Amino acid sequence: MKTFYRIVVIICSSIIIVTLSYGIIAALTQGIEVVGLTLVTIEFPPMNIFPLFYSKPVTWFAAAFLVFWYCSLELNMEKIKSIPKPIRDFLKFLAFFIGSMAIYEVLFNFTFWSGQMAADAIRLQLNPDIIVNPFPNPESPWSIVFATKLFTILTIISFYSFYFLQKIEK
Repeated sequence: MKTFYRIVVIICSSIIIVTLSYGIIAALTQGIEVVGLTLVTIEFPPMNIFPLFYSKPVTWFAAAFLVFWYCSLELNMEKIKSIPKPIRDFLKFLAFFIGSMAIYEVLFNFTFWSGQMAADAIRLQLNPDIIVNPFPNPESPWSIVFATKLFTILTIISFYSFYFLQKIEK
């Protein structure tokens, strides 16, 4: 099984690196000032080339990161078990705390997103991919699709890490 996990980690690492590189390069060359927008406004592969299986780069990134995290924990289970219990307990606390804070952001983002979509629907300008959150810094607004996926990933990996650390103690 370790060979499988290693292969998956390599594939996921490649997807993460390619996706982030594309997002950064596209944002810099296109002068986009909305965080994450370059990972939300296109589909890959393009729908007209492969209509049965396509997704946004942020979705590829999210899926790859989740699988990468899971496989990395499984690959390193013995190393993690060898960490002294007080440090593992602190990591478990940290995972729970980060997950709890991230879940608030997910709920906030979905609430904000819903309100913006309703307002856009009234104006007949419905495109959920271009909704941005200008708070707290209007000079660096975030794509709400990007932010929601990012904080959803953070919530899942935090709570899975908490569960994983709990599981290896038994």
